[in-house]
Amino acid sequence: MKKNLDRAHYYERTDFASLMASRKGKRLTSSVKRVTMNISEQIYKEANELDNYMSMGYQNVLKTAMTIGLTELYSQVASHKVATH
Repeated sequence: MKKNLDRAHYYERTDFASLMASRKGKRLTSSVKRVTMNISEQIYKEANELDNYMSMGYQNVLKTAMTIGLTELYSQVASHKVATH
């Protein structure tokens, strides 16, 4: 309970405008990695079809598909013992 009160007082007393202004122009995230890849016409068309439904841009559709695929791959690999040579 005391911890929650301390948090509430912190947010009430802190001037976030000055904190945000002090970080202006600084990148707070890690650097973005660029990957250039060739995709087939079929995958391009499917990504555009999904974009028409989702309205997030075909490149973001492809990024989401890659993320879902990597998550699935990771869970598949993690659930099996990896043979070492």
